[in-house]
Amino acid sequence: MEIGDRLRDVIEKRGLVQSRVAELAGVPDETLSRIVTGVTKNPGVLTVRKIASALDLTVGWLLGEKGYEFNGDDRNDMRRFVDLFERILVATQPERKDRPPSNASAITIGPRKPPHRAPKQGKATSASASDWRESFGDRSDEREVEIPHQYAERGANLVFRADGDSMIGDLIADGDYLYVREEADPRLAQRRIVICLVDGSPYVKRLDTIGNRIRLLSSNERHPPMVFDEQTTPWNLIGVVVGSSHDIR
Repeated sequence: MEIGDRLRDVIEKRGLVQSRVAELAGVPDETLSRIVTGVTKNPGVLTVRKIASALDLTVGWLLGEKGYEFNGDDRNDMRRFVDLFERILVATQPERKDRPPSNASAITIGPRKPPHRAPKQGKATSASASDWRESFGDRSDEREVEIPHQYAERGANLVFRADGDSMIGDLIADGDYLYVREEADPRLAQRRIVICLVDGSPYVKRLDTIGNRIRLLSSNERHPPMVFDEQTTPWNLIGVVVGSSHDIR
């Protein structure tokens, strides 16, 4: 496809007037017309750059160079399609009603210890009188882990370790340390990667809430979402993951 054909297609698809495109590009109407009609097959580089800039295109795409097969409109359409496809995949993925094995474990922090604060329950979660930290028992055998400065600055005051590959799509691999900022309000953690307790077991998942319905999403299609009603299932939101050891390898 010649440069004139490409220009004509873009102008027609966007419903533009050729004279307006010439005005935006700062080139004479006649110059643009000769390019579009194919009379001028090899316009000057400066002219091509002006036209490409006016239409938010790349010079490479206008000239048909290899590696520039998609213009900006094509890429935007593809991004919208990918986003829609991902939403469809999540919406149609079978839900998991049973409890999968825990995929996170708490780690002792050293040498600095975080302030002792117990996150509140979700608004309709069954209450528990005990501190959620008691769920992890004695961790004296764990080697102490320092929270990196960049994550401490983001509020991280807890460390967990990921188990398994259920979050591999978010670059969280088996054995990665997760640096967590305590957060008690599920509304402030919506669509974020979180650490939470479900029936006393810790999980790292992406949180999605709709009313009283809790969905804990994995980023590996082999692991269906965990779905439950927060009015009938005891759960605690512990905090939001602000970084992992994977990010600083």
